[in-house]
Amino acid sequence: MSVQPVIHWFRRDLRLSDNRALSAALSAGVPVIPLFVFDSRIYKSQRSGAPRLAFLLRALHALDDTLRQHNSRLLIRFGTPPEALRDLVSETNAQAVYCNDDYTPYAQERDRELKATLSVPLHLYDDLLLLAPGQVNKDDGDPFMVFTPFKKRWLSLPKMPFEPDLPPGRFHPLDGIDGKALPTLAELGFAETIAVPDASESQARRLLLGFTSNSIYRYNEGRNRLAADWQHDPVNGSSFLSPYLHLGILSIRHAYGLAQAAQDKAPDKESADAVEAWISELIWRDFYNHILFYFPHVLKHNFRREYNALQWRHAPAELQAWKAGMTGYPVVDAAMRQLNATGWMPNRARMIVASFLCKDLLIDWREGEQYFMQHLIDGDTAANNGGWQWTAGTGTDAQPYFRIFNPISQSMKFDPEGTYLRRWLPELRDIPNDYIHAPWEAPTPPAGYPAPLVEHNFARKRTMEAFGVIT
Repeated sequence: MSVQPVIHWFRRDLRLSDNRALSAALSAGVPVIPLFVFDSRIYKSQRSGAPRLAFLLRALHALDDTLRQHNSRLLIRFGTPPEALRDLVSETNAQAVYCNDDYTPYAQERDRELKATLSVPLHLYDDLLLLAPGQVNKDDGDPFMVFTPFKKRWLSLPKMPFEPDLPPGRFHPLDGIDGKALPTLAELGFAETIAVPDASESQARRLLLGFTSNSIYRYNEGRNRLAADWQHDPVNGSSFLSPYLHLGILSIRHAYGLAQAAQDKAPDKESADAVEAWISELIWRDFYNHILFYFPHVLKHNFRREYNALQWRHAPAELQAWKAGMTGYPVVDAAMRQLNATGWMPNRARMIVASFLCKDLLIDWREGEQYFMQHLIDGDTAANNGGWQWTAGTGTDAQPYFRIFNPISQSMKFDPEGTYLRRWLPELRDIPNDYIHAPWEAPTPPAGYPAPLVEHNFARKRTMEAFGVIT
């Protein structure tokens, strides 16, 4: 090639608009090779799963379609990124590699290896978060370990604006460059089939615009509605943007900018407070990524090391019942069956099932954390780990160990008519509302539905004793 191209390596930035590394690559004034690498160390790991990969594949097909509108396509390679990039640089005589930073321990180690072995510059940009690690520290330079002061400092700092337009530049047509076809789930080693949402950037933007112009003003109430999900009730619940933010299909700066605009236009204080609550979730996203960056031990260990002495129960049959949605507690079982069927569940349901596993069954949070990563379409290493350790009481700024969700009262409060329960538990569809939340109390318990694994008050006392020994 007479003109040396550059490579843009797509990772968790599967979009064209407001993509900082891609914009820099296009501004270099030479053809840009769009690349995605199927990293075998990721998709073959125990933490990988069919739902998240299915959503990724839909996103990659959508990205490829968009690139074809720019007279290019998405170049697909397999293997480890160092090998794939070294080969592509050699084949194309590329002069540099551009990509956006990622803050997981694996990603950081991978990029250090690349910088040390790649024969051309590796240009990394902060794009994934609103404020990257190192930008929200204490006055002495140490990272925050408590959310409230982190949020206060975060809010005081300027953020990069949303930049929707691509800079002048051109993508490489990829003529003569060897690439593979996008694989199927089966070719990646997964026999399952699962329906996942449209994973295109255009769909992500439609969801964002719809949410920030309407239901964001009801977020404080809607986010706890168990019956709301992207298939059955996509208007009155969560934003449903987490899968798109996880893969960078949607720009986090676009999301934040429209949320700020919604807050400015809020018709009353209640609506403004609801917008603030959603913005706080974006800040939690940054916070947990910072925690993972500075304290990578949290992936395998308790953040609060004193809880390493906690005696979790080894109860494989109970763990399997939890995974299968057969605990005898309807709200737990409905949530787990929804997860197994769709790869998603509302955030309130995630807290309920996590509390049940860790506090009612006293089973190690790491079991549930890994199961979520294997089954969620929006499984995010930092947020998932942070959420599980928060619920278990072992994490930074976690809920107190004595805060234990009662699955019956949670069900009654957030699914009072049993809509969610009946949707996912066919065994309970004919149970009257008086018994839907605790069917074992019915004069005739429903056939085919299990009795509770454990009595909640007994489980609460057991957990209080186990944690109390340490504290």
